Amino acid sequence: MTIITSEDELRTMHWTAFLAAAAPAKQAAAATGWNWGSFVAAVVGGLIGAGIPAVVTMAGWRRERARRREDRQWADAATIADARQFLFDVDPVRCGVNVNKTPGVEDARWADLNKRRDQVRRQLFVLAAGHPSRAVRSAAGKLEPQLFTAAVQAEWHVADVIKGRDNAEYLSYAQKRYDNAATALADLEREVNA
Repeated sequence: MTIITSEDELRTMHWTAFLAAAAPAKQAAAATGWNWGSFVAAVVGGLIGAGIPAVVTMAGWRRERARRREDRQWADAATIADARQFLFDVDPVRCGVNVNKTPGVEDARWADLNKRRDQVRRQLFVLAAGHPSRAVRSAAGKLEPQLFTAAVQAEWHVADVIKGRDNAEYLSYAQKRYDNAATALADLEREVNA
């Protein structure tokens, strides 16, 4: 074994001198020998080292997806609640029975109801245009015209009652449109819950 005593000796020493220090038999054994235990431990360690962050990341993605789905359901539930409340308020039987014949009262009431109708229709348009579920988009698209028709028929029924021209046939037609809208709303609610 050679001991290097000065910095000059270190600079002048060739790199092969370091290899000469080891016995040729040991070098040959180290170069051709294969330690399977070390290899398997390295592979398993690598898989575990990569697998743990992958599992944690996947769990985080699932949690985020569930949170977004819950947020979406709350937004959809708000739309359904607005539509249900609006349909309740434009029930032709209730509207016809509770008509106030004082001039201007029903006009103001229906102006407010028509604003609400337009807001609910817009919410349904948004669902029909951009909801991730095709079934919800379809159900919202079917509900919108039926809700509009039910509201218009109820308004016309109230106008007929005020003018004294109401009859059972017109009320029956308005009630049928209302029932169709209520059925379409139930379909939308079922799709949102699914």
